[in-house]
Amino acid sequence: MDKQEYRLKTEQMLKYLKGELYEEALAIAESIDWSKVKNAPVLCAVSEVYEHCGQIEKSREILFTAYDHAPESKKVVYRLGILALKLGQLKEASDCYDEFVALAPRDPNRFVLKYKILKAKGAPLEEQIALLEE
Repeated sequence: MDKQEYRLKTEQMLKYLKGELYEEALAIAESIDWSKVKNAPVLCAVSEVYEHCGQIEKSREILFTAYDHAPESKKVVYRLGILALKLGQLKEASDCYDEFVALAPRDPNRFVLKYKILKAKGAPLEEQIALLEE
């Protein structure tokens, strides 16, 4: 696939994603070899397409590719944490949380991720509430 075809397909996929036409976006996403793409924001969008279509493992695989190209991206690390939770991998989610806090110590999403981790671990409600009050 040449650059022009890649660009056109990517633009169309992003339009479908924005319009919440996930199946159509997925059809395009599956026609591209994402391992060769280095653009982290595009890879995040592709990951989102796979996630909405219930392909969590594939979504995570795409995000790892994005992470390889942009390890300092707080969005990538946050989404990896969310996907780890969806896959029931609490240790990995906690590791992502720690990395996210190191990257973005003041980002309010750190509370959201921590809450979801506590909830998944079955932490006492008092602990969950205390975090939300923070």
